[in-house]
Parts: sequence; structure tokens; C-alpha cells
Amino acid sequence: MIDTNETADEAAKRRTETHHVHYDPESEVAPSETLIIAVADIAGVDPLEIDPLFDTVDPEKLDDFVESGGAPEVGGRMEFTFADHDVTVHASGLFDVRPVE
Repeated sequence: MIDTNETADEAAKRRTETHHVHYDPESEVAPSETLIIAVADIAGVDPLEIDPLFDTVDPEKLDDFVESGGAPEVGGRMEFTFADHDVTVHASGLFDVRPVE
């Protein structure tokens, strides 16, 4: 999560770099919820302040994709833009999150 002691330079860097978030399949949190929390954290806002994920992608399909290990027809990853962030969801449960430039 966000370090409340970070400097302004550190915060600016956090908002411009690619972040790699790993979904834990042992977690009680769904992959879609993990993504929402990660994007909000990277953006430095409350998760309730960003647009709903379902405006961009079906959260249930995202959850099924990660939990089943991917789908051959999408080459093992999903890519979309969510809340001003480019997101790549890998079937392995890795999320690459980059602020849109």
C-alpha cells in the first residue's frame, strides 16, 4: 500500500512507472478486487473514487480468466485501460499496471 512517509519525488515516480501486482490465489479477495485496490493504491486514491471496473471489463470474466489460468483464445493475457491506467492481466495472476501517458 501507499507509504504515508514517501516524498513528493517518490510519489511522482510511483505514478509514472509500471507496477507488477501478483494475485494470491490463497487470498479471499477476488482477482478483480485485487486489481481495483492496486490501481487505486498506485493512483493514490480511495478505491471508491475510481470508475467502476465493470465500465471497462466484466469483473467475473476477469476473475474466471485468472482463476482458470487463462484462455487460449486471448493468448494468456488480457489488456485494457482502467481508471487512466493501462492494465495487462496475465493468466498467471500477474497484473502489470502503468499510468496512461
